[in-house]
Amino acid sequence: MTQFELFLTKENFELAYQRLKTASRNLYKSIYYEDLKIFGLFLSENIDTLINQIKQNIYTPSRCYKIFIPKKDNLVRPLSMLTFVDLLVYQSLINIIADVSYDIIAPYYNNIIFGNVVNTSSTRDNDNRFFYKPWKKKWKKFNEVSKQYYEDGYKYLSEFDIASFFDTIDHNILCELLSNNYKIENDLHDMLSKCLEAWTADSTQRSFKSKHGIPQGPLSSPFIADLYLFYLDMEIRKIRKLDFKYIRYVDDIRIFAKDSLTAQKLIAALDLISRDLGLIPQGSKILVKKITNIEKELKLLNSKFSEIIKEYEEENENKPKGTIKAKTHRRLKKRLIDCFNKSSNEHYLDKSVIGFSLYKLNKDEEIKNLLIDNYPLIITQFEGVLFYLKKHFSTTKEVKKMVEGIINDENILFHHLIALTFKYFPGFKFDEKVYNRYAFGTHRHWLVNYYMVGWLHANGKKELILADNNEHNYFIQRELNNYKYLSTSDISFRRITSLKLLENKNELIALQGLNFLFNNLSFLTGFKHSNEQNDYIKYIFTNQPSDIINHFLKNNWNITNPETFFNKIIWVDDSIYEEVMSSFLIFVKSINNDPSKALLNLNAFNNLIFDKICVRQKIKKPSSEFGVNLNSNIIENILPICNRYWTEINEKRNQKTEAHPYDKLGNIRIKVNYKELIELVEKEKKAIDELCNYINI
Repeated sequence: MTQFELFLTKENFELAYQRLKTASRNLYKSIYYEDLKIFGLFLSENIDTLINQIKQNIYTPSRCYKIFIPKKDNLVRPLSMLTFVDLLVYQSLINIIADVSYDIIAPYYNNIIFGNVVNTSSTRDNDNRFFYKPWKKKWKKFNEVSKQYYEDGYKYLSEFDIASFFDTIDHNILCELLSNNYKIENDLHDMLSKCLEAWTADSTQRSFKSKHGIPQGPLSSPFIADLYLFYLDMEIRKIRKLDFKYIRYVDDIRIFAKDSLTAQKLIAALDLISRDLGLIPQGSKILVKKITNIEKELKLLNSKFSEIIKEYEEENENKPKGTIKAKTHRRLKKRLIDCFNKSSNEHYLDKSVIGFSLYKLNKDEEIKNLLIDNYPLIITQFEGVLFYLKKHFSTTKEVKKMVEGIINDENILFHHLIALTFKYFPGFKFDEKVYNRYAFGTHRHWLVNYYMVGWLHANGKKELILADNNEHNYFIQRELNNYKYLSTSDISFRRITSLKLLENKNELIALQGLNFLFNNLSFLTGFKHSNEQNDYIKYIFTNQPSDIINHFLKNNWNITNPETFFNKIIWVDDSIYEEVMSSFLIFVKSINNDPSKALLNLNAFNNLIFDKICVRQKIKKPSSEFGVNLNSNIIENILPICNRYWTEINEKRNQKTEAHPYDKLGNIRIKVNYKELIELVEKEKKAIDELCNYINI
């Protein structure tokens, strides 16, 4: 099997689904988590439909939804929220790329590369459902090796940082590396490139597609980034005349040397190599320093995080699960407080200590006050702040005042803070000014609206949830649908709403409607499939896969009933219908870049349809030539529009394509241009509409 055929196997998509399901729970997964249930109710059928859509060229990757998370210095880190179908396609692609490239990169695991160590598809069943091996062991090994190099006399540490690494990965360079260095076949990396280009654009803005950048957030992206940086790993190792040690954890690059000059030379070499990859080094974060205390440098001193985690998860007579012992709490509390003291032994505002502490510390008034007074200093850890306050102090006056201040801050710099506040404190009292300020609309801060839906529900604002928001963001629409369903116990409303969703063009919204129906099986009484329903729903209930013709005619040309002619009853010969679909597909794909080729295939498509009409109507054709048959007007009485426009299209095909070198006057033909083709396509639409509405075909 080719790599692309392996990509399109059902087993690969099922494994991709499992890997998305077992990915670590974080903000990104929390948003697509419900889609696992929605898509998984009829997992086998939905995977069949998706694979068929890819084969039929129906599948098109969508623009993503950007989430902007605060970083230091008033900058942001963008997460790219892919729709679940895109996420599944992405993971399925990377499954195959990971399997093919594994033997090339694996020898360097645990000695050069420590992050994003993958399990191949052939790894034993208990492990291969996890895409990566446990990261904590790899991070520990990364630090152990660093410590060993220091003890071996490599006292100078160079740390190399790349600016906006994920956003600057060049798609053309990536595909070249995948092809030349990892032997990834063209069909596979071309598909990946097409998807990546779509995912660079933001659905909420009129942003542009670009040929650089991979989405931050999806499980697959760090591995693609690793393959990209592997070129840098191999190039720097070719420098034999210098004595150094090079290791990397994701994009955290460490170089150990025995003298400062060697370290500086290696930084210069990395600079040049990274620029070959289209990457830009971040000068402000690149430095060379002599280490005097490796434990402190690597922040290994007395961390004991793993011991605290184990204690936190234990339940015994001394403490309940989800807490730590008083002695442990005091030690960890001191470390947290010291992070806000520039003269302490802790690194000032150390994100690792702060982030860990907020999810493990017990209830403590002093910590509550510390967080309320200082949260603007640690907005990169703001979700942890809210988690701690919600868990231990959600009803206190001070916390309520803090929440009110954040949500009412009209000049807030990062709207992500507003979104997280709605997430953790949806019970905040309803305020019309707040609602109007963040009312549903097209803007970059869609995550605020996503969590606002829960706020409206918590405040009993059923009418505002039920209002027609004309919402185009899938994730917000999914939340609105959930709460619309929950906001009423009226059986008729729930059933009508669920059935209506089945007709939605968005596959996940349609499948959400199906999930609602299965909440009450009585809703399915008298259920009938209709041509208005989504392709995924159609396959679940009829086992009839969609094809490019039906999908395109319905979704692009707004022909409501293409199935009346393009179906298995009429096209009993699969080989002929395959040719019909092939001609139509080439026509569709050639419209924008090769009008002549498009016209040739449109005419072939019409020819095959004409022949089928004659067979069905038992009309005797006067000739084997399509043009002669059209000019004889043998279908004019039943399909006059088809007869007229197909005749015109056939004449244009003869005069203005590669079919003949001359036109009817004997002059060298001039190929059809895009404007002329579009005029013919508009006539084709009318012809096909007539055909699909002819009841006696």
